[in-house]
Amino acid sequence: MGRPQTAICPEGGNFGLYMTGLLSDEDTAIATLRQVAAALPSLTSDWARRLDEATLVSAIGFGAAVWRPLFGERKPAELAPFEAIADGPRIAPATPADFFLHIHSARHDANFALARDVRHRLGGAVRRVEEVHGCRNAGGRDLTGFVDGTENPKGEERAEVALVGDEDPVFAGGSYVSVQRYVHDLARWQRLALAEQEATIGRTKAGDEELADDVKPPTAHIARVVIEDEGRELQVLRHSLPYGNTAECGLYFVAYGRSPAPFRRMLERMVRADEAGHFDRLLDYTRAVSGASFFVPSVDILSAVR
Repeated sequence: MGRPQTAICPEGGNFGLYMTGLLSDEDTAIATLRQVAAALPSLTSDWARRLDEATLVSAIGFGAAVWRPLFGERKPAELAPFEAIADGPRIAPATPADFFLHIHSARHDANFALARDVRHRLGGAVRRVEEVHGCRNAGGRDLTGFVDGTENPKGEERAEVALVGDEDPVFAGGSYVSVQRYVHDLARWQRLALAEQEATIGRTKAGDEELADDVKPPTAHIARVVIEDEGRELQVLRHSLPYGNTAECGLYFVAYGRSPAPFRRMLERMVRADEAGHFDRLLDYTRAVSGASFFVPSVDILSAVR
């Protein structure tokens, strides 16, 4: 198996930095992105040594539109553009992006130093960038006050969930990643009684305990995203963090997987109402404003594109 990029499997740091970008029309844009991507593992190691921050890790992924000019005809089996989903007022939009950069560590300044270096090297090769800085909140809680990612895989299971294996051997060690930026309506959320908040999430707020099946509504968030297939629960490896300022805030959602299909099924069940009219009631209080999909190749594939 190829060596995975370093941001994927470790537990997330207290600070995360997310960057998506579109390539410019410059003739050299593809070559520049190729060079920067190939250099990213060594750049990350260099900054980690320079700043004495061993937890500094990174990953870079690429969208379907730029895969061929970057890497040639052969591509990951399930790499495809993000498809928007809409059902009534609930929308999961697709927003254009050619690459995704993910950095995390125990220190914001370390993330920022590496990201500035990458952005400087990209120069005019990119024409639009969205950059979001996230941080762990209140011991791992979303800004809604509920623990985020309780069911995230632990230990060796993280690699099993996130990394492509023998099913696509050329791209083994890589990972599909889907990202969305959510904006919360915290003013409306905070007007809910505690019992209503817990029914919306499907867990208790203080103790992070799942509500009993006879209490948990079918519209609860976890009732919609916990899916069993042939006796096994579908999983993704989340690297999401709260972000924002006093004017706008929410969650930057990141889902790594050896296939993009589990995430897609979860998102469909969130947005689309079923025959009984059930959808994820959490979407009454938060909305996605971006959505994009990428493949994060192994370090070995990155190093071959210099």
